Amino acid sequence: MNNNAPVRASGGGRKPKTTSQHKSSLTRINPPEELVGEYAKKLWKQQSKVLIDRGTFEIEDAPLLQAYCNAFQRMLDADIEINAQGLTVLTGDGSTKMNPLINAHSKYAQQFSRFGSLLGLDPLTRLRMLGAGNGEGGGEEGNEFDEF
Repeated sequence: MNNNAPVRASGGGRKPKTTSQHKSSLTRINPPEELVGEYAKKLWKQQSKVLIDRGTFEIEDAPLLQAYCNAFQRMLDADIEINAQGLTVLTGDGSTKMNPLINAHSKYAQQFSRFGSLLGLDPLTRLRMLGAGNGEGGGEEGNEFDEF
């Protein structure tokens, strides 16, 4: 049996990226009352529009966006308090220790980063979601195993 078709290992090779544009079922979503401040509300309006325009935001993502916005607000609030109080605070015995708000700020910054990543709002995740970095058009030649 002479078959002129090339032989390929099953599952071998890169799968082509699908570029189907998903359209979000939402066109707009109002900020929830549970947002903890004005910066959180501004961020909600800005980022919900970005996500909806991208087609990556659905109603079930709202609690995650709310947590993202609240983490941002709390991080800013902690930063303002740290600037007002200083990096150290006095203890009851008159010694100094690191301001506990520094740990809170760090915690909120980590939450903000994590929630943003889950939503695709950080540069690295956004590149992955949009298919960049796959060797197409980036000037990369690939490697010798790409054809297999």
